[in-house]
Amino acid sequence: MTQEFKIEDAQKMMLSLDIRKLDFAQIIENINNDEILRQFSPDGICQIDPRNGNLVIYNSSRAKRIHTTIETSNSLKTPKACPICEGKSSEIFDLVEQSEGFTFINKNIYPIFHPIDELPNEEADYFLHQDLAHKGRASYGFHLLQWTSSIHHKDWHNMPFEDALLAFKQLARVEEILLCQPTNFMSRSITQMDKQVVSGYISIIKNYGAAAGASLTHGHQQIAYSNILPQRFFNNLNFRKRHNKSFSLFMLEENPSELLVKDYGGVVLMVPYFMKRPLDMLLVIKDSSKRYLHQLSVLEMKQVTAAIQEAIQAIIALMGNMKIQPAYNMIVNNGPGCGLYFEFLPQTQKMGGYEQIGLFVCQANAADSAKQLREQISAQSV
Repeated sequence: MTQEFKIEDAQKMMLSLDIRKLDFAQIIENINNDEILRQFSPDGICQIDPRNGNLVIYNSSRAKRIHTTIETSNSLKTPKACPICEGKSSEIFDLVEQSEGFTFINKNIYPIFHPIDELPNEEADYFLHQDLAHKGRASYGFHLLQWTSSIHHKDWHNMPFEDALLAFKQLARVEEILLCQPTNFMSRSITQMDKQVVSGYISIIKNYGAAAGASLTHGHQQIAYSNILPQRFFNNLNFRKRHNKSFSLFMLEENPSELLVKDYGGVVLMVPYFMKRPLDMLLVIKDSSKRYLHQLSVLEMKQVTAAIQEAIQAIIALMGNMKIQPAYNMIVNNGPGCGLYFEFLPQTQKMGGYEQIGLFVCQANAADSAKQLREQISAQSV
């Protein structure tokens, strides 16, 4: 029997069918007044590791999460109940019907960011923030989830292209609404976009599989909106300052041609020459002046969607060939300093002690991984 979140059940949980019809103040009020979210709200503190700039935010209540991707001997025999398919969802802010099911965005019940009562007067750039007493910086915002499909077994790798494109467009639309919201809720970002001040930072990730940190098997993306500049964004910004070009443009110019996986026209899929783990990939938008999903043209959105689908399909297939349970992280690099690019990080090797000190030992070379990926993607399209 197909597990599926029925649209009639979703309609009972809708705050809105289209997030564009909500005032930003309504979104904040709804999140702030949600008693369930309050039970699991984060500590609201961010600390920085002075050795390498790693950021640490604290939320003790996330230890109470139900990790439905962790398999036990009994779970191998009995299909697990999915809280999303059972309609145990938080209120829905945005819903788009697809040819099969629908994609929707709701609140993460276990948020890593939550609104705070008094907004701090502080530097937007964490690394300029003075914290002589080491009490940490206030961290605030909110945490949303995008469910790629209401159908449990459907995700980027096995859904119709047009449905995947609708999910991508929804993600881009929500990114724009949050970044360009007109209130004083969020501290201003350290960047501007088309002469418009940008508010805060949007961190978009996907965890697939227990080894990659996914706590639910129903396919989803996480959307964190916060005042915290993630370290990867900071690194992208510093790279631009050092080289007078974005990291994405650098990779387009410098990455060896034999590490190309596929050129889609306006976007290119490649294995980076500094690959840390077998099958690592970058998806780079060629127009490096674009920093956000919503700045992409319709054609670029189609090409990105196709590349996401093929990259994930290849990762799942090749990890299966390696006799490794498929698991990966997908990271969207948007924000100040970067030209827009995505990272695909398959869990093909475990972290060891050397990796913890920044010395990665990779059990394959980049050229071999690129060849495997090219052949797999080529075979998929036959």
